[in-house]
Amino acid sequence: MKQLVLLFGILFFYSITAQAQENEKTEGGYILTEIWKAKPAWYELSPKERALFFEEKINPLLMSTLKNGAEILGTAINNNTGDERMDYQFMAVWKFPDKESSDKLEKAAKEAGFLIYFDQVNFSGNIIPPPMLNQSMIDLSKNNEHSSDTME
Repeated sequence: MKQLVLLFGILFFYSITAQAQENEKTEGGYILTEIWKAKPAWYELSPKERALFFEEKINPLLMSTLKNGAEILGTAINNNTGDERMDYQFMAVWKFPDKESSDKLEKAAKEAGFLIYFDQVNFSGNIIPPPMLNQSMIDLSKNNEHSSDTME
């Protein structure tokens, strides 16, 4: 259910973005949505230790990622009050030139120790216009539940 809610959230976000674009062609590029919440280990750190973690580990990682062509499309703190609310606190939506760049960020965040302090789930894929996404859902069958194979 959480994956379905995430899919529809991303679909809505992209639909709004796509409406502002005149060109309905395949956009190109790659999108990554990261959703995370603090683990008990994060709460055990003092505010000074938390700030140091960001200063030494996370900020350099983010700056390097941005220098290498990534773009942060948006970040948010979850304040959804609906029945479908996910039990996660934070979200970031990234745009990358390609899948490899996205994979590098995920790997680097893991190596920096982010997953020690945060439970994270990711959703990523090639950027496509809404009609292509809709057609993929229409064409979905039990044999190809993981439609990412058809989007590569």
